[in-house]
Amino acid sequence: MHLQPWGAVKNKGGDFAVNFLKKLVSASPKLGKDGKPVLDRDKKPVLNPERIAVLAPTADGSCHDGRNFLPVRRGDILGYCGSIPDNISRPSKGIHFEIFFEDIGFLTNFTKAMWGKTVARVKTKVFTDLPESVTVAADPSRPINVDKNSRKGQFWRASVAGRQVWIEKTFIEVRDSEKTGISGKPNKPQTQFFLKSENVKAYKQNPAEIERELDAGEEIIPWKGPWLKAGEFREESLDGKFYIQVYLPKSNEIFWAERDSIEIITDADWPGFSTVSETGMYSSDGFVDAEGLVRLVKLYEKNVQEKDGAAVMGQRDKLRHIVTKHTSEWSGRNIATRFQRVAQEEFGPSKLTQEQFTRLVAHIEKLSFWESVPGLPADASVWHVHPIKFIEHLAKCMWLTKDELALIYPNRRRSSDDLITHGTSESIREKYRIDLNKCCYKYGINSRLRQAHFFGQGAVECASLNSMLEDTTGTKYENKRSIGNTEPGDGPKFIGRGFKQLTGRYNYAQYWVFRGWLRPGRDFDLGWEIDLNKQHPIIDNPDIILNNVFNAIDAGCWYITVFRKGAALAMDRDDGRAATYAINGGYTDLPKRLVFTNWYKDILL
Repeated sequence: MHLQPWGAVKNKGGDFAVNFLKKLVSASPKLGKDGKPVLDRDKKPVLNPERIAVLAPTADGSCHDGRNFLPVRRGDILGYCGSIPDNISRPSKGIHFEIFFEDIGFLTNFTKAMWGKTVARVKTKVFTDLPESVTVAADPSRPINVDKNSRKGQFWRASVAGRQVWIEKTFIEVRDSEKTGISGKPNKPQTQFFLKSENVKAYKQNPAEIERELDAGEEIIPWKGPWLKAGEFREESLDGKFYIQVYLPKSNEIFWAERDSIEIITDADWPGFSTVSETGMYSSDGFVDAEGLVRLVKLYEKNVQEKDGAAVMGQRDKLRHIVTKHTSEWSGRNIATRFQRVAQEEFGPSKLTQEQFTRLVAHIEKLSFWESVPGLPADASVWHVHPIKFIEHLAKCMWLTKDELALIYPNRRRSSDDLITHGTSESIREKYRIDLNKCCYKYGINSRLRQAHFFGQGAVECASLNSMLEDTTGTKYENKRSIGNTEPGDGPKFIGRGFKQLTGRYNYAQYWVFRGWLRPGRDFDLGWEIDLNKQHPIIDNPDIILNNVFNAIDAGCWYITVFRKGAALAMDRDDGRAATYAINGGYTDLPKRLVFTNWYKDILL
């Protein structure tokens, strides 16, 4: 395909301006009419600011290797619909967009990456709480008391040695006995229950009530390594098994699951994609002859002719998931030899005449560029993907690169809006970027709309990562019972920390419990926040949020999703006001939050 002549597009403006070749132009001295540098009052050169320059193509059909140019961003114009005047049948218009690789190792996900949607491969048993077990000892010859109302399920509630526990019914023996009454006649048979052994495993709560089975295909995010480091997730040992937490993004729920029972597939595994490499007699001609692929293509063409819409859509999707290896059609090497089969009888009804073949070869020669671009791999060693399907799938990855986070939290404030008063340095962004990515994935902040709201709220809460400690003495929080500050000094001690500025003893305690650092009912009394006579949670190290990068981000993501469940729903509705109330408990700095959020929607959506 030829781009339209430069003269036909060079004067286009606005959305149609040619801008697919861009360079970052460094700051430079500003020159006056006399060609000399302009000086300020201090006799220093006045600089033209750093800017992005749009460059014109050097010539029609010229090739660029991509070096020294800015990366392509979402929404950039890559080119224009062109024409093929020497097409074999009649001139046509179209655009050719191709993506190719030399290495497709990423399809195997050898790094065990996690992004996009993650689902369970098989049915998975999960628990709302860990099924804590105890061992009870009793004389198997003496009956135990069993609650008759509990005998419908797998676990029965029994009183053993003065303890109320739940025991699996397979460990209980049921006997019916007859006793003779005073009249000498047998009484109604009595049912008695005996343990089958002296020591039996029992549970403090009914495992059946805290158990749930997830279906295969249900979305689930397991909190475990290697994508999370030790200490960034909880792992508990129980009865010789290891349990971890799993998160369900759709319902915003957390469960426990046996670690080794979890089988998942993530979009990082590239599900549905398969590879085909050309083989056989014509293995260097650029045609893929794999039998299965040829059969699928023929079936697809047949269904297109028969207008079988459902079948066409299914086969089209399969074809778009195939990654093929064949010689690049853009190579100028041995064109006539490589494409000679199209002029042979075996090519069937589409066989070209010699005149048509000559025109085809001339056309391909005009298009070939492979050998003209430095750094390209050998023309026969590249893999090709369906570009739209590949981009659609890759777009599911919401992990932000260094440059992408710089678009969200740039070095300098946006001068066009007075409400945006700060920028974020590269060192600050890079300090938190990896953990921002991990925690956004961990808590299901996995859509572009959610991320726009998330970063918009964070731009106000922590000044775009610049302030992980609230700028206050905390005296305004002293004795504020609504946030659990019940002790003298709680105000300054529990000022805002982290991405969300976690504030107050109550909120700190909730996060400490979530991380497993405190245990309710053991380390402190339930209901302490409303009864001053009860033991309150003791937190001696609130700065663990401030001094640990992961904790600073994790506490904020936990608060916005798990703790304040309405926030994510408001984000999905694109309701910035409701999201602000769910997170802030009011509408503090609402105009700023909305400005930031709308700015990020322009970038991310």
